[in-house]
Formats: sequence, structure tokens, C-alpha cells
Amino acid sequence: MSWKGDLLKAGIDSNGVDVEVFKGSLTAGNIIGRQGKTIYVDPTSGDDDNDGRSPAQAVSTIAEGEDRLTAGQNDTLVYLAGTTSGSIVDTLTWDKDYTHFIGMCAPTFMAQRARIFNSGNTTASTPLLNVTAKGCLFKDLYLFQGSAVATVGCVQVSGGRNAFVNVHFAGMGHATNSAGANAYSLKLNGAEECLFKNCTIGIDTIKRTGDNHPLWIDGTVTRCKFDECMFVSWAENTGYSLCTVQDTTAIDRFIQFHNCTYYNFWTNWGNTLAEAFAVPAGMQTNYLMFTGQQNLIAIDELESNDRSGTYVTGPAAAAASGIGVTPTT
Repeated sequence: MSWKGDLLKAGIDSNGVDVEVFKGSLTAGNIIGRQGKTIYVDPTSGDDDNDGRSPAQAVSTIAEGEDRLTAGQNDTLVYLAGTTSGSIVDTLTWDKDYTHFIGMCAPTFMAQRARIFNSGNTTASTPLLNVTAKGCLFKDLYLFQGSAVATVGCVQVSGGRNAFVNVHFAGMGHATNSAGANAYSLKLNGAEECLFKNCTIGIDTIKRTGDNHPLWIDGTVTRCKFDECMFVSWAENTGYSLCTVQDTTAIDRFIQFHNCTYYNFWTNWGNTLAEAFAVPAGMQTNYLMFTGQQNLIAIDELESNDRSGTYVTGPAAAAASGIGVTPTT
């Protein structure tokens, strides 16, 4: 029997490029569907003159790989992790609906080796990655914003129905933007019905000395969910918050946080943050929903002002187990 006959017997068909499974399932993270093509990017060994259609013919830059995707076809960009980091100059706008970006690396929860760095942003308030498309999957990636411009961000999401699985959003990776007002790791700006699962938001390697945001919610964000995510920072100012709700119109309907952890490092355990969330007064019909177990590490409360529209369904932490008190509503 030929090699193709062996594959067919196992329930797998291939034309030499694409693979189709019609019995059981295939668990490779880069297989989205039969419809789209796969483009490979390899910053270590790739070349932008390659066709990108196989690991051996991978392109070398993220921008070149994204440029070869076609919107609406469920095309996938696969990042082959290696010794060299990928880079983005200024901002990459991900604006092609139903395209996907997958890291082929060990799925660690932080600092994944499918890593994308930036140190060259030259325009204030611009992110490393700007997701305006809808229906996209991002998985097993580490995005690090290390620009010396004071107000740049790491990732902004305005598109709807996108999923981010095991992605580390690492903004404010330079002392200058760590001190800048309105720098951020992740900004939701009008995003709707997006999922963030097993993601890490923020870093604890550079001290926050400005009024900035690991998570920044703005622009009427609608029905988004954070599931088993971790929010981290290093701030030695009790008024610093890990998550900022910009104003009373920043949320439409709800944002849900399920089984999440909020952690702040303070040198020699010097003090604790007052709250994880900074929420404005007046949110009467829009909700922050905290379900499951919320874990507060060196932070006094989820939200210290007990704002209307903040609902906590999980149990309060025991006093003997450390600081971590849920607000009353």
C-alpha cells in the first residue's frame, strides 16, 4: 500500500501540502481548517524570499508573513520558535478577518518562546500589535513592548469575536514607558465578545512609576471574558491599579473575570496595592462580573470603592491566608 493509502486507512488525507482529518481529530495547534493556507515564519532560519508554505521555506519577519494571509479564508500564520526573536517595527495592524496567528513553542504561561519584541515605536499611543479584525485566533505567543517612547502600548484590540489563548501581553518593558501616563499592556478599545483564556497581562520586571495600565478598558467594550488569566505588575504606589475602567461608557453589558489571579510585586514586601480595579462611579447598567475564585496577591481588594455594577460571586479569602478581600456590593 502507498503512503497515501496508509494515511487514508488512518482517516487522514493529504495533497502533499494540506492535511484533512475525517476520522477522529488532529491536535496540532496550527491546523485551523481545510479552507485556509498555512504560512510559516521563522525569525532564526527563515528568509522573506521564501514562499512561506512549509517550515523549510519559512519567511523571516512577522510583517511579511501577515502580508501573505488572505482575509476571510481562515489562513494561519505559524511562528516557529527558535533562538532569534521576531520583531515588529512601529505597529503591525492585524486587519484581516478570519486569519489566525499561532506560536509553535512550549505552551508556557509566561514569556513563551514564540516571542515578538519591539523597541522602535516612534509615535505616541501606538501599540506593538493593533487587532482591528474579527474572528481571529491568537495562541501561544509572547508580545513584548520595549520602546523608549513614554505612552506606547503592547496590544490594542478593537475587533470583535477574537480569541486569545495562552498569550502574554507584556507592555511597559522600558523605564521610559513604565513611567509614562497611559502606556499599557492590553487595551480593549470597543472590542466585543472576545475571549482571553489562560493569558498573562503585564510584567513584574520593571517598576511602574507612572499612571499606566496592565489592562485598560475603554471605548464601549461589550461582553468580553477573561478566563483563568493572570494580571501582574511591579508597583510601589498603593494607588496603582492593574485594571482600569476608563469611564462610565467604557463597558456595554458586561465583562467577566473567571478564576483570575491579580499579583503585584513590592520590594521586600513593603506594602500592598489598595485595589486591583480602578472603576468610575456611575456604572448603573454595565457590569464587571467576578465569578469562580479571584486570587489577590499583595492587593487589598478587587475594587475598594464598592461601585455599582461590580458583582462578585466567589468566596472572600480567609484572613489567615493572606491579603485578599472581595468588595461588598
